[in-house]
Amino acid sequence: MEDKLEKTAKQITKYAILATAISVITQLLFLFGVIITTDQVLFSNDTLLKVGKIAIIAVVIMIVAIPEGLPLAVSIAMALSINSLKKD
Repeated sequence: MEDKLEKTAKQITKYAILATAISVITQLLFLFGVIITTDQVLFSNDTLLKVGKIAIIAVVIMIVAIPEGLPLAVSIAMALSINSLKKD
């Protein structure tokens, strides 16, 4: 049971990393496209703030999507249910 959960967690982690990479790349490409087509400066405070927001979004996606505590939570739930079965 734990092996299947571990395998599933690793698979979800791979997809989370892929989704984060795609999100960051597309946002950066869009930002550079906006900079090229408008009169914005590449190295300005506004651009750096936008890059910072992109980095924050990437971290949030990784934190939300990677289920590192999934196997531990299932193991604890199983242990608690076994104890209640013993009592019955």
